[in-house]
Amino acid sequence: MKDEIKKSWNDHSDEYYNRIYKVQDDTTILKSDPMWAFPIPICTILQDNFSDFHGLRVLVPSSGDNGAVFAFHLLGAKVTSSDISERQLENAKRIADGEGWDIEFICADSMKLDGIADGFYDLVYTSNGVHTWIDDLNSMYSNFNRVLKQGGRYIMFETHPFIRPFDDSGDEIKIIKDYNNTEGLHWRVMDLFNSMTGQGFMVVRMDEFHAEIDAHDLWWYKTRGEAEADGNRKFDFKNNLWAALPQWIGFSAVKI
Repeated sequence: MKDEIKKSWNDHSDEYYNRIYKVQDDTTILKSDPMWAFPIPICTILQDNFSDFHGLRVLVPSSGDNGAVFAFHLLGAKVTSSDISERQLENAKRIADGEGWDIEFICADSMKLDGIADGFYDLVYTSNGVHTWIDDLNSMYSNFNRVLKQGGRYIMFETHPFIRPFDDSGDEIKIIKDYNNTEGLHWRVMDLFNSMTGQGFMVVRMDEFHAEIDAHDLWWYKTRGEAEADGNRKFDFKNNLWAALPQWIGFSAVKI
């Protein structure tokens, strides 16, 4: 499965980065407001825990579009971006080099974090989509704990498990699987919480929240232009029943 995931991302990375950083030009927004990379509840968690990011060592595993990586760098942190896909990292490094951003890129499986030092980081951060590729939560969280300093933070947000049983491809709400069916790496809230706490973390906060208009991570639309053309109607549950459910879940945890 690991090889298939790597090949898939390597094959589609160029199109993915072209869409995000040319069609939508996310770098321009990030340079004017780095906190735009994070949903508002996650901004609150980050700001509550770190008054200043300058000099902080931050690891972003499964870094994907590297929006969070670029944001942490612009906020003053010393950032390491790791991902299983070499091509994702190459595309991100091309952007970083073009901007003159000093960011470390390491190709590593998030469940192993090979080549990443123990007890080195102040913060490990993961964003939407990471957990859908992870088949061993315990290994991933164990290695997140390993690379953090004592008292270091793990902060994340992810697709809310409550919406996993539904088929959201149409207007009608349809249930297609039982919530307890975790096939397809559809983890439950209890899986996330129990695995984190079982691997040496103390969870200090959990947030459930909705997709935001003009956010970095759109939900109902492929691009901001598409959302604007529709008047952002789908963000209102009166126009879109799916919007009544929380789209995201976030956690803040401390290495103990």
